[in-house]
Amino acid sequence: MCTQVKDMVWRLLMAAVLVLAGAQAGLAQDVTFRTYKDVAGFSCEFPSDWDFDQARNFDRIFTSAKAPDATIIIQVIEQDKAAEKTVSGQLEALKQQLLRAPDGRILNEGTAPIAGQQVPFLIAGYTALDTADTARAFRHIQMVVTTPRAFLLMSYSAPDESFDQEMRVFQNCSATLQIEAAGMAAPPSPQPPAPEQPAPQQPAPEQPAPQPPAAAAPDSQAPDAVAPDAVAPGSEETLIWRHNTDRDFWIAVPSIWSNKADPSEPYSVDMQHPDRVEGVIVFVVDMNKTSKVKEYADAWELVLADKIFFMKDRLAVPAKDHPGVGLAKTPGIMREYQGEMSGATVRSVAAYVVNKKRGFTVVGYHFLGDAQGEKRIRAAVESFRLAAP
Repeated sequence: MCTQVKDMVWRLLMAAVLVLAGAQAGLAQDVTFRTYKDVAGFSCEFPSDWDFDQARNFDRIFTSAKAPDATIIIQVIEQDKAAEKTVSGQLEALKQQLLRAPDGRILNEGTAPIAGQQVPFLIAGYTALDTADTARAFRHIQMVVTTPRAFLLMSYSAPDESFDQEMRVFQNCSATLQIEAAGMAAPPSPQPPAPEQPAPQQPAPEQPAPQPPAAAAPDSQAPDAVAPDAVAPGSEETLIWRHNTDRDFWIAVPSIWSNKADPSEPYSVDMQHPDRVEGVIVFVVDMNKTSKVKEYADAWELVLADKIFFMKDRLAVPAKDHPGVGLAKTPGIMREYQGEMSGATVRSVAAYVVNKKRGFTVVGYHFLGDAQGEKRIRAAVESFRLAAP
């Protein structure tokens, strides 16, 4: 598996380096749209400079640092648990909430062709506090889309003076919305009863606390010294620290996983289960200049991710911080992806780290539905370190 992925990465490496070299200027001037694929069975596109978070009530929240008071929210309500069982009933309930806001009024109502449906929408106005706690006039678009299992309550809100400018992002989201057929999507996350949707302020996104890596090998255990192409004796449950001296990193993995290093550029180490689609690949990219970790991750996604079968689509789940690589002021970020192999869905978790002029991409992959495999690869990715454990 490493050879297939590696050949592709090498062909695109120079393009990636160019992107990294100009990441700050290039991404700011030429906005690239990325696909966000949600486990609830829908996907849509957002600019790469918009970020995703998930609120405590599972709302999907999209924002941009360039427009801090503009917010796009997608709320997933399971149809069998919804108080209102129809699209019109859902929109009417949201309409009443908006009318109860200060200076709340309905400016327009209608329908629009979205994802093959005639979707009802409304545009409302009200007064609310912005992120600087200043009372301002806001406008708010609300629409309700149906999926085989759920209602998608999609909204966009922004101050009057910037509403039209950021509206293009919501229009692109709606135009690229795709809904999976029944039976293809995983069931949505458990939902509480649909809360009233205040506008434009939303609950602060819940930031999941960094999780510690899986239990490390005992201090008395000698470092793994298996030959590169051999499979270490052991089991899935026995974790060992592997120290790669070529690029000086550590990672804790099941002792049964292989350990194959490829010194050609970009340097990589492939560790995988001998019998299943399960493992971790560590890519090490030497760059011409240093880069912020988010820019490195964005550039990897822009140039490479959709060419790697298990990173083809980025999942719309919250990115989070890596638990720590053991060096001060060297943060890591983690994102999740999925793709297909022979018709089966493969999920992956990637950690991105930049130290000086060297970028690390640590990707763990497993078949969808393999809970134990997911636990092992996630623990391995979170254990990645640039200092001795």
